[in-house]
Amino acid sequence: MSLIDLNNVTKIYGKGKTAVTALKKISLSVNEKEIVIIMGPSGSGKTTLLLVMGGLLKPTMGTVRINSIDITSLSEKQLPKIRKKYFGFVFQSPNLLSSLTAIENVEIALNLAGVNGEKARTRAKTLLEKLGLAERLNHLPSELSGGEQQRVSIARALANNPKIILADEPTANLDSKTGREVTEFLCRIACEEGKGVVIVTHDERIKYIADRILYLEDGKIIREIKTGKKKREWMKHTVETPS
Repeated sequence: MSLIDLNNVTKIYGKGKTAVTALKKISLSVNEKEIVIIMGPSGSGKTTLLLVMGGLLKPTMGTVRINSIDITSLSEKQLPKIRKKYFGFVFQSPNLLSSLTAIENVEIALNLAGVNGEKARTRAKTLLEKLGLAERLNHLPSELSGGEQQRVSIARALANNPKIILADEPTANLDSKTGREVTEFLCRIACEEGKGVVIVTHDERIKYIADRILYLEDGKIIREIKTGKKKREWMKHTVETPS
C-alpha cells in the first residue's frame, strides 16, 4: 500500500536570473514496509526532497499526497498536525535535550502529542528496549555514546507511531559498525510496524538494507536500483538485537 506519493514535484528557490531549481518534476511513491535510500552528490537536491516529502517545505509545483491527502494544498496552520500524525524525523545530529534522560527525551515527544503519564512512559520504555537500550533508560545524553544517542532519536521519531520515517544522513557522525547497527535497528522496527522509511545518505555501507536506491543529480532522479533481495537476505539472517 502506498503511503506517500509525489507527482511532478518541482522546487525553485529565488526568482528571475537568480532562481535555482533544486528539484525537477520528481515523481515517486513509498509503500508500507519499504525502505528507500536516496543518494547523490552534494547539491543534488536530496535534503530538499526529504523536506518536501515531510511537509517541511512546499514545492513550487506538483503534489505530495500522504494516505491520499494532498498536503501541498494545506495551510501552514494545518501542516503541523499532519507532520505529527504521519511523520517521524531522524537527523544527522540526535538533538536530544541534555537535561533529560533517554526515556524522558522520548516521553516528551509523546507529551507534545497529548500522550502523558504511564501510557507515555510505557511506550517510551518499549521502544528503547527494542533499540537495545534497556540498561540506558535513565542515562543523560552526555552519558551515552553517539550510537546510543542516535538510537534514542530513532525511538523519539517512532514514539507517535508515524506512518513514515524520514532520515537525513543518520550515520554521518558514526563509525561504520555503529552506523550499520543504528540503521538496522531503524529498518527492522519500521518493517515490523509496517512503516515506510526514506533515508538520505552518502553512506554506501548501508545500501543492503534498502528495497530501492534512488540516485539524484541536479534535482532529477537519474537512476533507480531495486535491491530488495539483499534486504530480504539480511532480514532472514539477522539476529533480533545486535550485541
